[in-house]
Amino acid sequence: MRCSDITYRPLSELVLLEANPRTIKKADMDRLVDSIKIYGFWKHRPITLSNRTGKLVVIAGNQRLKAAKKLKLKEVPTVVYSDLTEEEEKNIIIRDNINNGEWDFNALKVDDIWKDTDFDFMGLSIPEDADPKRSRKKAIDEDDPKDVAGSEDETEEESDDANEKEAFYRSMFKDVLYESDNIFEIPNLLLDMQAGKLELPLSPWGANSRLRKDVSTYHFYVDDYRFEALFKDPINLLTSGCKAVVEPNCSCHDQTPIAWGLQLIYKKRWLSRYLQECGIMVYADLNVSHKFIEYNKMGIPKGYNAFATRGLDGWMESLKLDLQVAQEISGLEKPNLLVYGGGKDVQAFCRKHGLLYVTDFINAKKK
Repeated sequence: MRCSDITYRPLSELVLLEANPRTIKKADMDRLVDSIKIYGFWKHRPITLSNRTGKLVVIAGNQRLKAAKKLKLKEVPTVVYSDLTEEEEKNIIIRDNINNGEWDFNALKVDDIWKDTDFDFMGLSIPEDADPKRSRKKAIDEDDPKDVAGSEDETEEESDDANEKEAFYRSMFKDVLYESDNIFEIPNLLLDMQAGKLELPLSPWGANSRLRKDVSTYHFYVDDYRFEALFKDPINLLTSGCKAVVEPNCSCHDQTPIAWGLQLIYKKRWLSRYLQECGIMVYADLNVSHKFIEYNKMGIPKGYNAFATRGLDGWMESLKLDLQVAQEISGLEKPNLLVYGGGKDVQAFCRKHGLLYVTDFINAKKK
């Protein structure tokens, strides 16, 4: 069999494999689409084609091609195998989808090279029972014996400090009820843990920002799946070194049933209160549909003056309502309201009303 050089071909020329043995969940497809949107196609892993039947049939990369179609890309990198037998074609299809070897989850947890890596965004789930100490001991045993004592002492000290912090965070993360001033028992945020002026860098959670080690403030104006895991285990966020967060923005639309919307508001406010208890400053998220504005005020105490919302072209009325809510709660004409993203009209509105405008990370990166 022969393999061609990498060539960019129009999507219209490629045919999906009719009997593709691999499927993909919607959340994983969303991750794949986002990854291609941010990073583009990897040239070192082109879509693999076979011309055995006279058509350019995808024998490796069917899901990537589907993602490319969702993004309305015009062409993708490909290679073509010629002179394949049917058995050789099957061999490529199966071997491309077999994961050889196993993940060393302990190494992924302890080695510095993987620190702060966004495994969720990549679709890799790290088991909670992975033991970092086992991998560290293995690494030390392979080092020069002369260097073991000093490096082990230093590592153990840092590890003990990190373990103490994590133990504290986990001790606080339990089934508790926080005080509430509303009939739905949505928890109250703490006035003394409201965020102040925006401390940079500000980065979106789950959109490659966790590869950095210097993020001061995280926001969650990203697809919900990227931060859903935080409601089960927020320890990665707490140990990231950030100082402040914008409340997780769970999608609440006008079509969302009120009961479900209340649950989402409860979840984000409970998690935010927990983060405050652990020392993280919080901006209250105001980015909900008109239907949920009054519910979303619940749990934000009078005098609170740290807010954030999403700015979008064509939705100026929504931004005006968010400003009114921030003014009402803070009692100030020019509240501490962070507006993330939007076009020139949004920027002009922020300048006029003394609000902080921040560029949309993902859209700016696409441009």
